[in-house]
Amino acid sequence: MTITIFGRLPNNDIKATLVSAKPAEQVLGVRFPLYDKESNAKGIFNKTDSFELLKSELRQFIRTERGERVMLPNFGLSLKRFLFEPITDDLIEILQEEIMFGLNSYIPEAQILDLRIQEGDNISGLGLTGLKVSLLVSQRNTTQQGVLEINI
Repeated sequence: MTITIFGRLPNNDIKATLVSAKPAEQVLGVRFPLYDKESNAKGIFNKTDSFELLKSELRQFIRTERGERVMLPNFGLSLKRFLFEPITDDLIEILQEEIMFGLNSYIPEAQILDLRIQEGDNISGLGLTGLKVSLLVSQRNTTQQGVLEINI
């Protein structure tokens, strides 16, 4: 195992400390989206944890187009290519499979209890309807669950 600190190899004392460190009690992450219209909180220093962190991770994953993340070419979903397609049962099934496969690969701690895809709000400025992804989600090993709606 190789551990680097800011691009250089650490000495053996630091390496032993890092390898033997216990996991943190609380995992913090960046709140997504970075600008929250309801609370007017913005910036990358807004932190979140537990179930809110999971919801932020889901929002980020679903709204990211595949190939958009540097060094993670398969991160995200290619949902925008379906925006102008008629919403049929076959299309909904394809979208559900893509979403479930992606979430199982990149966010395995999310347990999807219900997944619905429907016609969403208008795409800003175009007057066309988009897609709305509605998830009933819970975090594995907890009883907490909630609904998450994302417009594409």
